[in-house]
Amino acid sequence: MFIDKWWGNYIGGSDDSFLLLDYFGTRNSTVFNLNDILQETGLSDLLISGGLENGDLSFQVKEGYVPHFDMTIDVLIDLSAIVIECLHNQRVAIKDLDNSSNYSNTISISAKPEDLMLLTNGLDNFIKNPKSYELSDMMDEESLSELLADCNEVCESLRKYIL
Repeated sequence: MFIDKWWGNYIGGSDDSFLLLDYFGTRNSTVFNLNDILQETGLSDLLISGGLENGDLSFQVKEGYVPHFDMTIDVLIDLSAIVIECLHNQRVAIKDLDNSSNYSNTISISAKPEDLMLLTNGLDNFIKNPKSYELSDMMDEESLSELLADCNEVCESLRKYIL
């Protein structure tokens, strides 16, 4: 995978990472549009309003079952990496992201430049102000610095797809 350099370390290793994969695995489609993902999880509103620090994200699996993500910033970072993989290689197998997953789907994600800009702006805000996010309280300085460096690389990779 193109994102192997990031995935599985600080990116792609949280409970929110697995829940994001559940989002993809529980959908009736394997072809996604980034705008739809942002809308269905509530991430779009938070990226537009700038409320990532304390936002609540969720998605509906079926009537009455709506799992919630713990940390919005984790979802943004992981989704950004998955989008890069899909833009770079046109698709990614969920099993490649989590070999113990119950899902065997291979997904693809298309994205408009304005939706990619939302992701990069959100990542930029985190990179510039990491202490504003709860995630920084759970990491030592060295680990946070490594995560921020990875986020910067993810952000720069996304920018290459903005025309």
